[in-house]
Amino acid sequence: MLAVGAQPSVIRAGIAGALGSIAWLSARQRDRWHFLLVGALVLLAWSPYNLLDAGFQLSFAAVVAIFVAVPLAKDWFAGYPLPPGLPEVLAVSLACGVATAPILWLEFGRIPVYSVPANALAAPVVAPLLGLSFAAAVAAPVSTGFAALVAAGNGWLAAYLVWCAHLIAGLPGASVSSAPAAIGLLLLSAAGAGKLHLSRQGR
Repeated sequence: MLAVGAQPSVIRAGIAGALGSIAWLSARQRDRWHFLLVGALVLLAWSPYNLLDAGFQLSFAAVVAIFVAVPLAKDWFAGYPLPPGLPEVLAVSLACGVATAPILWLEFGRIPVYSVPANALAAPVVAPLLGLSFAAAVAAPVSTGFAALVAAGNGWLAAYLVWCAHLIAGLPGASVSSAPAAIGLLLLSAAGAGKLHLSRQGR
């Protein structure tokens, strides 16, 4: 949190991570909904105006979508000939994309169209990038040279993420900004999800 800044989404994740760690260390049961609600309570107690912050809205909408919609979406993709790990990436991206689209429209007047393929492209490097970042931070007090080497290698993963963002953003129709197009995109997403759900039930 100190490294990246105390934004609402970062504070929410930090609180959830801290509570989860405490529960694990004390061998207590963990309830992710409680962690999420405690994070919201802390943020709103600190400043009720956080409720109007786009980062607060997007972060909590995405997490709720992960809790509620991702298990269902994963069931939809189950059984299709997809590479290992890709169904979960697609499920998370689809659920979060649909959940956050209305907020993006209200806050920024624009909805991304290719968020699912963008996340599918970026997903393979996210975990290694985070792991190498922690490794560099741990190594820095012991050997700054080794930490710099790890960080330099990690820079290639970060560059790949930037390349993915530029590639997808440069595609024709990468986002919609008109109200009819936004409504049409949301309806099309809902219809596609419903059709996929019905097709999976029929199998």
